[in-house]
Amino acid sequence: MTSDTRSYQDRAKAEAGTAVRFAIVGGVATLTHAGVALLLLQSGLLPAFLANTGGFVIAFAVSFLGHHHWSFRTENSGAEAGRRMRRFFLLALAGFALNSSVLAGWLGLTSWPESLGILFSIAVVPALTFLGARLWAFSAKPDAPVQDKS
Repeated sequence: MTSDTRSYQDRAKAEAGTAVRFAIVGGVATLTHAGVALLLLQSGLLPAFLANTGGFVIAFAVSFLGHHHWSFRTENSGAEAGRRMRRFFLLALAGFALNSSVLAGWLGLTSWPESLGILFSIAVVPALTFLGARLWAFSAKPDAPVQDKS
């Protein structure tokens, strides 16, 4: 086995571990989102969209802390916390916009229960969020300035 093959296998194993940690944290955050949103909706405190927003806000905190301290932990995690949080918040907002669009479609096009619409809309976003988190929000290197090669 060559060192290139071993390096590739080591990297693949590390990425698989990152994906598993991401899935665990994401699962906890998703359950948090769903639990808070459904509690707010079923208790009559808020309508579906506001309940969904409340669930998102609480789940964002759970998700960021879990990913920052566990899923994508690096030696410089502490120094990069602000940059990571800003990026992850933008990514989460994009995911929430998608989530809200799906929920709006559900509420506008079906007569099925709002609670089922919330759960369905929450399920749509995780794969896209993983890619954005891995490749951008929690990337190991800060953005490097673009150098002109002319």
